[in-house]
Formats: sequence, structure tokens, C-alpha cells
Amino acid sequence: MALRSRYLGIALLTLVTASCAHGVVDELPTAPDPPPATATKLTLTPVGGGTMLAGGASEITSSGPFPSTGATLGAFAQYSDGSGQYVPATWTSSDPNVIAVAGTTLAAIARGEATITASALGLTATEVFRVEPNMAGTWSGRYIVDQCGAGAGSIYEAICGTTAGVLKVGTAAPLTFTITKNGPDLSATSAFGELRGTLTGTDRGQNFLTLKGDLKVNRTTLSVVYWDGRVRTDVMDAFIGFEVRIEGLPSWAQVTAHLDGVTRQR
Repeated sequence: MALRSRYLGIALLTLVTASCAHGVVDELPTAPDPPPATATKLTLTPVGGGTMLAGGASEITSSGPFPSTGATLGAFAQYSDGSGQYVPATWTSSDPNVIAVAGTTLAAIARGEATITASALGLTATEVFRVEPNMAGTWSGRYIVDQCGAGAGSIYEAICGTTAGVLKVGTAAPLTFTITKNGPDLSATSAFGELRGTLTGTDRGQNFLTLKGDLKVNRTTLSVVYWDGRVRTDVMDAFIGFEVRIEGLPSWAQVTAHLDGVTRQR
């Protein structure tokens, strides 16, 4: 009986060992961890660089996905697994007198071009940015009268009359003005021919501006009611409307005009 029990135990041990050898009770193998994604490319956006206005600044993005719309300033990293995101980077400018790196912004200092470089994750990317002057400065050119109207006959003949009117339709008259800028607030010391005065207004952004105010000489007052303009580098375009009053004459003249050949004086 003892011999028989011993034989049975050996048989059972052999069966268990055989089963393990054939994988019956083995655990499933674990897949190895994938290698970590590595940065393969760094892109400085906006691609192609951009244009800034002197005195302005652009915030640098350091996180988040690529935007679906708009132009974001940042260093965008692409990875070996196909993912991508904005990352913190070290930023430098080829000419800090034109564009300076100020903390987390690019600051436009003065007119010109500068190459901006972003470095991160062992990679670099560069783009050329241009700085254009804002609307501050001295401007000179002329305005051309588009419409002129008045109530009483005497003021009409003096201002709008087709023979002797000083601002009849088609008249080209000289003007100069010097704009100073304090934040969005504008002040323009102006001369429309012999008329002198200071106009005030607002920088509406993207180099659009408005102005209004009075200019005077002797008994004549020219009141700028609206000045809707835009600066394109060294050229200003605008539609203007003003009223002309002459002391001692009834009523007044209403004139609309547009700027023509008004350029920044360097």
C-alpha cells in the first residue's frame, strides 16, 4: 500500500510538471513599453514671420495645441508619435533695437527687420519679422474736395461757388500735420493752408485713426467733424468732413474730401 501511494504521488507530480511545460498555467507575456516620443521638428509661428507696429508688443504662447484659426506667436514642437504642441522656448532677436525680447513678449521698438529665433528641445526655428512705424510723425500732402454745400447764397459763393469758391468741388488744397501718440490718444498739430489748430482723436488699432477739432484764421473757422483714416507704412488715406464758418456771414458750408498724396516726412 505504501509503495502504491508513493507511485501515485510521483505520477501526479509528473502530470503537473508537464502541464506547466505546455503553458497551461503560465501568465500571458507583457508587451514592452513603447519608446518615449522625441521632438523631431520645431516651427516658429506665424509661419513666414509677420509685421508689427512700432510701440506694440505680441505675447508669446508656450503651451497648447496648434490654433485652428488666427496667427499665434510661439514655438510649436512636433513629435515622433505624430503629436504636437507649443512649448516653452528661448527667444532671441538679431536686432534688439528693432524687436526686443521682453519677458514673454516680443516688443516692436523701431522701424526695420529682425530675425527671431526660438530654441527648445535641442531644436531651433527662425522667422523674419518686420516693424512698421505707427501713425506718429509729420505728414504732408493735400486734400481734394468731393462735395461742397451751403445754405445762404453769400457763404455758398465764397466757399462752394463754381467761379470764386475757395473749396469748390475738385479743389486740391495743401495740408500738413504732426501727430503725437500717447497710448490710443492722438493729438495732431495741423495746418490746412493758412488755417491752424490742433485736432484730437483715437488710434483704433491696426493703424486706423479718427480725428476732429477746429482750425482758424482771422474770421474763418474750419471744424473737422470726422476724419476716418488709415496709415499704410508711410502713406495715409482718409475721408474727411468739415464745416466752414465765416464770422459775419449767415449759415455755413459743409465739405467732404479725401486725402491725396499724404505721406510721412522723414
